[in-house]
Amino acid sequence: MRYGTQVITLGLALFLGSCGRTAMTQESAPTPEQSPISQSQVSLPNKAEVESILRSTSQPSPSSPHTELASSPSLDQASSYPEIGTLMSAQAGDVMCYTTVRDRQGQEFPIGATFEICDRQNELLGQTVRFVYSEETVADCQSAEPCGRSRQETLISDAILLGQTWQVLSNGDWTVTVGRLESWDGVNGTGNLTYYGCDAAGNCLSLTDGFVVCRNGVCNMSWANGNYAYTLSSKLTETGNDPTTLLVWENGTEILRADSMVLVDSSDS
Repeated sequence: MRYGTQVITLGLALFLGSCGRTAMTQESAPTPEQSPISQSQVSLPNKAEVESILRSTSQPSPSSPHTELASSPSLDQASSYPEIGTLMSAQAGDVMCYTTVRDRQGQEFPIGATFEICDRQNELLGQTVRFVYSEETVADCQSAEPCGRSRQETLISDAILLGQTWQVLSNGDWTVTVGRLESWDGVNGTGNLTYYGCDAAGNCLSLTDGFVVCRNGVCNMSWANGNYAYTLSSKLTETGNDPTTLLVWENGTEILRADSMVLVDSSDS
């Protein structure tokens, strides 16, 4: 694994390469003074409150309408499922979407998914993605007709596009996967980055439409989510080894700072 490669390395390379062709704008990452979110006085939440915000964005598994549950070994089997891989095929069946997933070593897995994954197959097929799994209740029937039996299955419930260039940053408490880094062309305020961030308790948030701003020796990747903004901030250095800081803002007020985010995995690994 190339730990020297970090968000900052990509920022430096594109920053230098773009100097001769496109002048950077004078945008900056969201701050209390410059945030597009309206200014309002808010109390500073603690870490528990921030984690509650993340939990509120998660999609809960629907409760089962059936009364009889069949046992399933899906939990043991799911431990071998890849977190990052390629969606090779997807076909809608009677009770779930049936997919084939290829991991980074080339091994393929038949894995069930929610029907939303089949609905997105034009977008996802052949793409490198971060798979999200959840326990779902599915009918334990031979057809789509109700039979009064159901079972628990670990299904792919979401897939975050990572593109050609992606990185995973962590400080032990927070882990953030950033995808589609190649979408930034070196011009401030551009890019179409994806974000998948989780705390230590497994509360996760997925965001899209991230952009990059590099100014005064600092590169910031930022995403908006209603009144909240999420920023990964890194200094531009020759080695690219400086840690990254995760910042969360609410209405322009900083409510979370997670320092010492380091590279733990990447598309270069």
